[in-house]
Amino acid sequence: MKINCPSCRREIPTEDVNVEKDIALCRACNQTFSFAELLQAQASGVTVDLDRPPKGAWFREDMTGFEVGSTTRSATALFLVPFMCVWSGFSLGGIYGTQIYQHKFNLATSLFGIPFVLGTVILGSLALMTTFGRTVLSVNGDQGKIFTGVGPIGWTRKFKWTGIREVSEGIGNVQRNGRYQQQIVLQGDTRLTFGSGIREDRRYFILNALRSRLRKR
Repeated sequence: MKINCPSCRREIPTEDVNVEKDIALCRACNQTFSFAELLQAQASGVTVDLDRPPKGAWFREDMTGFEVGSTTRSATALFLVPFMCVWSGFSLGGIYGTQIYQHKFNLATSLFGIPFVLGTVILGSLALMTTFGRTVLSVNGDQGKIFTGVGPIGWTRKFKWTGIREVSEGIGNVQRNGRYQQQIVLQGDTRLTFGSGIREDRRYFILNALRSRLRKR
């Protein structure tokens, strides 16, 4: 039977499993796990340890509900933020900065600059999400909500937790390195998707945390 690491999802070879000591070693992320717990989790379909989330993800639970989430921080920010500053600075500075400096308004030039303003807004939003963003799903009683944004500013969607019947993965609309990213799908009375901007190991953790809570409902 194949055993996969709950953190990085790579297969743990049999030579790195000590059944007598109940230890399974993942050399890819240099972590050890209980072999018996991995077997039990894999048999139940939940293959992550909720007490050991990957860096940047979390799971919290109390008497009234739970919260699972992840940052959307990414190394892409190292390229995106400087590119946005340079691109926006040159384009908007050349179009609108010149008019402000000369105290002259040019309607045609200003209208020409609208696509650059929109591009700056989109690039700025992506830069903020890859630097400070987060995605959080929380449930309090039967009231659930999904928040994606930066700080208190973002997009919130509400749903009924008892109306969710299945949690799965699906193909999203976001491309990275030429490939469409996976997203988490909540299927029930309504269909909700989220998480396409979350790193794979974090998204996998959230997916299995939700499946675990759904089984215990």
